[in-house]
Amino acid sequence: MAMLNSTFKRPLSITIANNKGGVGKTTIIRYLSFCLALRGYKVCIIDEDPQANTTKSMIITRDLYHEDDDFVLDKTMMAGVRDGNISDLRVNVMENLDVIPSHIDFKKFPTFLNKMFGVAESGDSQYHAIESKKLNYMKDLIEPFKKEYDFILIDTPPTASEWTRTASFASDYVILAFQTQSDSLDGAITYIEEELTELVEKFGAKTDVLGILPNQMTNKGAIDLQVVEDAKKIFGEENLFSNIIPFNKRVQSAPRSGISNEGYWNEKLFANVMEPLTDDFLHRVSIFEGVEGE
Repeated sequence: MAMLNSTFKRPLSITIANNKGGVGKTTIIRYLSFCLALRGYKVCIIDEDPQANTTKSMIITRDLYHEDDDFVLDKTMMAGVRDGNISDLRVNVMENLDVIPSHIDFKKFPTFLNKMFGVAESGDSQYHAIESKKLNYMKDLIEPFKKEYDFILIDTPPTASEWTRTASFASDYVILAFQTQSDSLDGAITYIEEELTELVEKFGAKTDVLGILPNQMTNKGAIDLQVVEDAKKIFGEENLFSNIIPFNKRVQSAPRSGISNEGYWNEKLFANVMEPLTDDFLHRVSIFEGVEGE
């Protein structure tokens, strides 16, 4: 096992979440994991979204670093979940960066949990016991290999769902991503009020909000600016990331071309947006983990 970066005292799992789609979760996962890996942190992405968009871009990125080694999916995420072991699903993307790929069959995850543990609605006598078992399932699958990484970043689908709930429950921190539009901000608020609060207060999740990350912002857009101001009032300015991700056409090419920091436009994107975001992320983690200044 490779030596870990010793900045932090424990391995950290982090979910990027929002109950709305198109809020930049996958973009954040792609670029933040890449930047952290370049800095020497050991990172693993877990793609809990059956749409597998993060998986697709990471496999394309892998091809840039493993030109003579074609990727073959030997076992799907759902098969690993059924076997009770996802550690052997890890695929190396580049130095310091692995991914546990998703697949369309992972859409069966909620059905699997229902068959395994049963079904109960809030208010039923067995609700807490059944839901606790479901919530712990993914966390228990991650635990055996979590210590091999500095960061495990979990991508989730744009819904209030078993995927998002189990990912959040398995995480030490959550980053709330939202596009600078009103309905996207509403999705972030709903996630906290209706999902994360229950996980913490009723099921004892050891999860905290690392920060609120607005992205795809247009500087000249009056609505964008107003939504950011609204977010500051709702969450507190100190809880928003300092480096808001602007709308950038280069980001849109990542699903087709993979992640790279080479070339004029990529270098500009990393220097102006992604590296400052990574600095901001590490700074916030340092504060929460109590290692700032050590």
